[in-house]
Amino acid sequence: MVLNPAAVAFVTGAGGMVGRHAILQFARDGVRKLAGLDISEAGLQETERLVKELAPDAVFLPLVADLLKEEEVKTAFASIVTKWDRVDYAVNNAGIGQPLGLTQDTQTDDFERVIGVNLRGVWFCERLELAQMAAQEPLEVVAADKVEGRVPARGAIVNVDSILGLLAMPTLGLYTMSKHGLVGLTRTDALDYARKGVRVNGVCPGFIDTPLLIESTRKSLAPSIEKTAMGRLANPQEIADAIIFLCSDRASYITGISLPVDGGYCLH
Repeated sequence: MVLNPAAVAFVTGAGGMVGRHAILQFARDGVRKLAGLDISEAGLQETERLVKELAPDAVFLPLVADLLKEEEVKTAFASIVTKWDRVDYAVNNAGIGQPLGLTQDTQTDDFERVIGVNLRGVWFCERLELAQMAAQEPLEVVAADKVEGRVPARGAIVNVDSILGLLAMPTLGLYTMSKHGLVGLTRTDALDYARKGVRVNGVCPGFIDTPLLIESTRKSLAPSIEKTAMGRLANPQEIADAIIFLCSDRASYITGISLPVDGGYCLH
């Protein structure tokens, strides 16, 4: 897949595994203007190192910000527009989990944190992304992808949701609520911005194999992994591949979907 080298890609949670893989795949596919937001400066530094190793001619703009703080998000996004005047691909990937527990035992602080990052923080970002994209001119489809019927967009947004935006699991009420809300935001914005030339989609990953998945967690996930049709965890790269496809002009007639990338988990 070839993306436009003049495009600007923005990824939140760019210091984590899925966000980092998305940034690197954008670079592999030709994007040379990359911006990544994360609360972890060390995580962004590692992503930047890998970008430079992969694509020495690419520019990576690291943005340290807390999605719970609206002004930090606004300042970070303004830095991208000031530097490059546009944002073509936006991946709202940052998210957090929750302590397991029944709703009656849920703490208000946990509610505020999970909803704040997973839903309110995405809303902060998406509001800025949509305003910028709707006002800018679309980029031409690159020559390698220029075939009859392929229509360029003013921008494409991908929200990284979860299969728990489509179904539910016990003791995960806060997380499930936040992700169901994100599906609703994705669909509504897809309706409102389609005729403005902006596509909004979501990917809904299943269980992902990352270094943070400790052995005890792997054991507790064993029944869910067994239930997955493919019988394994996803690699972060597999989630990134779906994200980049939905950003690309090869998805020019796709908007408003929440694509399960779950190895067949939702088939049950």
